Amino acid sequence: MTKNDTLNPVWVRYAALHMEDWLRWMRGVHIRSYIELTERFIDLHPHYIPTGKEENLSLLDNLLMDREFIESLSDTGIKVWADSTLIDFVRVLELYSGRYSEIAMVVNLFKRRIQWLDRLYRFARAEIIQDLREAGRQI
Repeated sequence: MTKNDTLNPVWVRYAALHMEDWLRWMRGVHIRSYIELTERFIDLHPHYIPTGKEENLSLLDNLLMDREFIESLSDTGIKVWADSTLIDFVRVLELYSGRYSEIAMVVNLFKRRIQWLDRLYRFARAEIIQDLREAGRQI
């Protein structure tokens, strides 16, 4: 990251609020196995389209999909989040990867599989945005 790069403030706050829970969860499961299973799933389903009811992608759900947090944002915060990409999230996680090996493994997974994961994230983000609009939020 260069001096002129700025991090997405929503993702910065999100990571800071969730890091302790993520680390507890990652240390409670065998994170390497989760990553291997995720990569196998990606290899076996290269054109996968999420349905919104995925149970086999808990690694991604645990990291990215906290609707309560997103709903707690102001309309401006939601716009900042909605305009962000998965790369913005990965850049924030990189801040923690030097200190926590579990986070470094996840960052490496995201970097290796960014196209597939970003597509999945965009589907989930669109669903959340639609729900927020239906609830009257100004996005």
